Amino acid sequence: MKNIRIAVRVTAKEKEKIQSKARTCGLSTTEYVKQRALGYEPRSIPPDALFVCLEKLDELEIKTSSPELDEEIHDVLKQIVAECLLPGKG
Repeated sequence: MKNIRIAVRVTAKEKEKIQSKARTCGLSTTEYVKQRALGYEPRSIPPDALFVCLEKLDELEIKTSSPELDEEIHDVLKQIVAECLLPGKG
């Protein structure tokens, strides 16, 4: 249960910069600050084209008849998700 609060004082300019970066990542200010404080680097919201490409790769994975190719496609999908969608750990 989350019941402990940490208050941080910032200037108006710093607040706007933090809020802007949080919006760019599609996160609340609280979640953005928490991720940064815990050593993560939240990523910007990716373009829709990335999701279209991921869906196409997923469709290819379903259609493959080769276990080796299926494995390679699955590995590429995992790598794309890890490098482009999940927050990075600094």
